[in-house]
Amino acid sequence: MTTKPVRIFLLEDHPVMRLGLKMMLEERGFEVCGEAENAEQALKLLPEAAADVAVLDLSLQGETALQAVAECRQRFPALAIIIYSMHDTPLFVESAMRAGANGYVTKADPVAAIVNAIEDVRQGKQHFGPSLARELQKQDSDLARQGLKLREITGRELEVLTLLGQGFGLAEIADRFCISTRTVETHLNHLREKLGVKTNRELTRAAIQFLHPG
Repeated sequence: MTTKPVRIFLLEDHPVMRLGLKMMLEERGFEVCGEAENAEQALKLLPEAAADVAVLDLSLQGETALQAVAECRQRFPALAIIIYSMHDTPLFVESAMRAGANGYVTKADPVAAIVNAIEDVRQGKQHFGPSLARELQKQDSDLARQGLKLREITGRELEVLTLLGQGFGLAEIADRFCISTRTVETHLNHLREKLGVKTNRELTRAAIQFLHPG
């Protein structure tokens, strides 16, 4: 009896990275059943792809794809989701797992680490890439010393914090998410409280420190 190959869907906005992942996975006997470069495209293609596992980049065209993770988890409950991202801070890892990811591998890990992640999530296990445990341990210690209430930061607040750390202003953040500037101000107020800072300038410095360590 021939075992059917595990079907993988790729959500990655960089064509070269996506091609490299596809070739590596197919060489190892997996079947890449679909590809997308943005969340909207992925959500349209996933129903027909009949994927077992989705490998998602967490940064898509400059935005954090946490909402895409949450929508995939809600609409496709049997789908195993692996994040493959350059972000390795606890802010991103914790938020992605809360949104519904089953595994998290960083782009600092060997590409082949994705294979181990697929094997684990297919067995119902959580999986973290080899470099992530070391990085989380170090950064968790740094964050704890500065009083960060990590688990209280929502996905939307993390997205706002990300754009703030990238230099976006209040109106630009509001435009990105199609929300009012007053709503953005509310998110910033919550973030200042949770991060223990008083001004937006301090919040911006915190965003850069937490999102781009080192």
